[in-house]
Amino acid sequence: MGSITANPFQDIPEARTDGLDTLLTQFRKDNDPNRADLLVGVYKTDEGKAYVLPSVQEAKSRIFNDHDWHHEYRPSALGSQTYRDLSAQLFFGPDHRLLREGRLVSTQTLGACGGCHIGAVLLRDHYEPWKRSGKPAIFIPDDTWLNHPFLFKSAGIEPIVIPYFNRKINSFDFEAFTATIRELPAQSVILIQSNAQNPTGSDPSPQQWREIATIFSQRGHLAFFDAAYPGFASGDIDTDLQAVRLFAELEIPLVFVSTYGKCFGLYSERVGFVSVLTANQDVAKKLEVQMKLLARAESGAPPDFGSKIVETVLSDEVLKAQWREEVRDMANRLKQRRLRLREGLEKLETPGTWNHITEQNGMFSYIGLSVEQVTLLRDEYHVYLQDSSRISIAGLNNFNIDYVTRSISAVVRATTK
Repeated sequence: MGSITANPFQDIPEARTDGLDTLLTQFRKDNDPNRADLLVGVYKTDEGKAYVLPSVQEAKSRIFNDHDWHHEYRPSALGSQTYRDLSAQLFFGPDHRLLREGRLVSTQTLGACGGCHIGAVLLRDHYEPWKRSGKPAIFIPDDTWLNHPFLFKSAGIEPIVIPYFNRKINSFDFEAFTATIRELPAQSVILIQSNAQNPTGSDPSPQQWREIATIFSQRGHLAFFDAAYPGFASGDIDTDLQAVRLFAELEIPLVFVSTYGKCFGLYSERVGFVSVLTANQDVAKKLEVQMKLLARAESGAPPDFGSKIVETVLSDEVLKAQWREEVRDMANRLKQRRLRLREGLEKLETPGTWNHITEQNGMFSYIGLSVEQVTLLRDEYHVYLQDSSRISIAGLNNFNIDYVTRSISAVVRATTK
């Protein structure tokens, strides 16, 4: 008989650590009183405190006061039918034709990460163009959420970057993006964010979305939508989802992923959603079986508390209207912080142009600093942002925004020749 290896994990290869996690650790160890965290995408109040939406507070109160509330498993590995129906109606519109036709197959997921992973595995195992080629690959913007490449790579899908952002003008590069997707092989899978793009804060205009949709339709591409920030761009959920609904109405093949982490402030509850457009009800039924098998393998059963909060809010018209206003208020406050930062830099006559700060939208901004400048900000001024110069607008507040503005201005002056 062979002997058991004393240390079966001794040959684990070295792996590159998460740069964001490293910076957060560095920030937490920093004792400077002026330190500023512009790293994490978590909405904070103007006083820098964690924000719990009043509508969410009310929903929790109702749940806790419901003597029939229990901790049994959800009735399906896909999540409750109520959660899935309410989510589909919110994201695609309450009376969308594809919902009536039963062609959108959905499941609850563990946040947007879980949604991306489930969508990736479903495509890997069932997307015919990939099965024919034997080479599953997804085209992703060169500036995208840092976890996207890892999520797809971990599912056995090769991430290939394509141009998205023009750093010379700090804006979406429509010409480069559309020229590239026109030349991609037919039926390519392309990752796009629907609004408030992370990390750049730059989205296509409505007209540009229509042109992009036309190219997708002509080339037969599949759109892998990541909609993590509905409402955070314009302040209106429906406006921010117009691109998704356009693609769905044109019946462009799509996988749609979203999360209630941002727009409900349920970050740690991991309440996500994924929906796949199918050709007909027969395909939808088969895909739903595959979703159930995958969900069973991934988590057994979805968590209940966060999704119960969502159900409580979205099933009550008064509470839902209140929630929509709270999302609008968060978006407006982010816009106010952008304006205050831009005006502060301009008032200090900081070298360069800063209009892109207010032209971008959502929770994040590519502010346009070099790696040298970002490093100086962290080392000398204790202002923490990623090397890409992505800042979390949500991390600015009444206590740090003036200091951050002066620090950025000082660094730019010190490094401008």
